[in-house]
Amino acid sequence: MLTPDHLDADLARDPETAFECVQIAPMGGDLCAILFMLSDPAYERTLSLVFTARDFAPESVERILKTQEWLMSLTCPAREELFALEATTRVWHYRNRIWNREKVAEESMRRVWGGDGTQPLLVGRNGLAYRYEGAWLPIPPASTTQFFDAHGAGPRLVYTCGDRGHLQRLENNLWRVIDLGRHDQLRGLDVAPDGTVRLAGSNGVCLEIRGEVELIEIAAPTTTFFTVRGYAGDWYWGDETQVYIQRGAVLEPFFDTGFAFDLRTDGRYLYCVGTDRAWRFGHDTGWSSLRLIYDGAFRLI
Repeated sequence: MLTPDHLDADLARDPETAFECVQIAPMGGDLCAILFMLSDPAYERTLSLVFTARDFAPESVERILKTQEWLMSLTCPAREELFALEATTRVWHYRNRIWNREKVAEESMRRVWGGDGTQPLLVGRNGLAYRYEGAWLPIPPASTTQFFDAHGAGPRLVYTCGDRGHLQRLENNLWRVIDLGRHDQLRGLDVAPDGTVRLAGSNGVCLEIRGEVELIEIAAPTTTFFTVRGYAGDWYWGDETQVYIQRGAVLEPFFDTGFAFDLRTDGRYLYCVGTDRAWRFGHDTGWSSLRLIYDGAFRLI
């Protein structure tokens, strides 16, 4: 449901309303999309906003969507095309500057992802997943676990991870379970071009899987790690406090974002979801951010 402007102030100015950056989706060139959400403590009132920004410049920001629905994931599988997951069974598709919305699943989904030459992928509860090939097509489940994330490095290296130590690889539109011999809650993953998989999880679990057989534990604080991403030859990890950089088999603090729920890259920059702001890092430019405010209108500054 789209929301009229006169309702914005009531939610935005309520002292109990939380402003949250949810996800950043690089869209090609110097363009990225940023998903923000406002909500009351019980998530009974929500407002989702999607902006685009060129070169992360406030003067370039354009709002392309505002809705009362709770959007919980955003991805760009192809240049200037977006998919957004609405909690928890509908998907929004943005193409040629038009949004379309459809119900895809009957059970709760968790993450939509696409890129690196792969079709968009939707993963969620009870091992359920869908691939987009002009329409959302189900992938037969190989388990009943809940998936939290999906990532790949080309169509032959697509993985998903979730509860109870589950890591699965997509092969010929079927999941193949990779037994890690663990029962951790795995929240995020990164797949490198050489096939190395890195997994971020609860209680400081940070793993590196080489050739699907060699498992290396990365020394990390005992916090919940949500995300990991390779950028410019290094690997960066995010937890509930900050961004870390991997040095050998140890994580070292890199930058204090206050929160690091999701990391993305377009090769030129590393993007990080903070609390009420989006962050961007470049080796030549350092860190910059865009924060959502409301001063009679929603703006990024």
